[in-house]
Amino acid sequence: MPEKTNVAIIGCGWAGLRHAVAYRSCGANVLWAVDVDKRRASAIARSYPDTHVVQDVRVALEDPAIDAVSICLPTHMHSDTAIMAVQAGKHVLCEEPMATTLEDADAMVAAAAGAGVTLMTGANVRYSPLYRNMSDLVQEGVIGQPVLVRLNRETYIPGASPDDKRWESEFPDSKDGVMMSGGIHDFEMMRMVVGEITSVHAVKAPQRLHDMRSDDTSIATLRFANGALGMLVESCTSRRLETVSGKEVHTLRIDGELGSLYSPDPRSLQLYTTREDYLVDGRATRKDIHIPESDTFLLEVLHFLKCLHTGQEPNTSGRSQRRSLELVLAAYRSMDTGVPEDVSYAAALD
Repeated sequence: MPEKTNVAIIGCGWAGLRHAVAYRSCGANVLWAVDVDKRRASAIARSYPDTHVVQDVRVALEDPAIDAVSICLPTHMHSDTAIMAVQAGKHVLCEEPMATTLEDADAMVAAAAGAGVTLMTGANVRYSPLYRNMSDLVQEGVIGQPVLVRLNRETYIPGASPDDKRWESEFPDSKDGVMMSGGIHDFEMMRMVVGEITSVHAVKAPQRLHDMRSDDTSIATLRFANGALGMLVESCTSRRLETVSGKEVHTLRIDGELGSLYSPDPRSLQLYTTREDYLVDGRATRKDIHIPESDTFLLEVLHFLKCLHTGQEPNTSGRSQRRSLELVLAAYRSMDTGVPEDVSYAAALD
């Protein structure tokens, strides 16, 4: 692997631009910007004059100078593109969800293993300082055994870029509703912070964004292996000042036997605990923890490049992140059947 990694960005929407900025910040060379919409690819090339623009992904994959690619395409295109890339000998960083079916995910993992290249997924919650802090505090028993976890992800699609969201309505069979596009990250975050999930029961609201066709608001209730319960709320129809201006709003609360953790935004964490070593003058108080602002895309790209140079398996390898896809697909089955899905490892192996 050369000291400076040469990469191609495949899919130049919002996520592709974030990847391009992260690679440049890490000192990598972005040699190709690939998108069927040349305007979007050209937007990356304008900022990075050494970047070539092309609409056909095969042109970039045929370039022997390319070491790795970032796949930032609509989810239904991930598997075929990733397999094409690894067969060309390129390492792959693929945005989440990695695929739309477990069969496609398994094919991606097998192809990468067969080609001897790295397949990493963009589960950037795993690199978030906020969630890492929360995970550490839970694992240290600061709030005791978790009892209840509640996460809200709210956005309003008409406030987002129409170009970036249009494909979600064009491929209604791809299960790329809000539970897939947002829930895939939130299932992974809950596994990271609280532990393994054993049961999923999901429902969806009546459709409000009819152009989207898949779920625009849905809820999943979860049971964890440690006995905790969870509620996951995903909505892209939330109208509030922040969301109508195009922002996503995430809130997370974990209640335990000794206290609670609450995050109202990515830079704030509120801790309340009755654990003896945290008492102040014998009383429990709230501790406000400031989380320094960070770019999780940059952190995941740094990890990806490190893995390419050291040969270590990524923390969010395709093999490990198959589990998050399994959980989301179980949520969709539950929406269809109206009954909970057993997603324990034993059931998965059966």
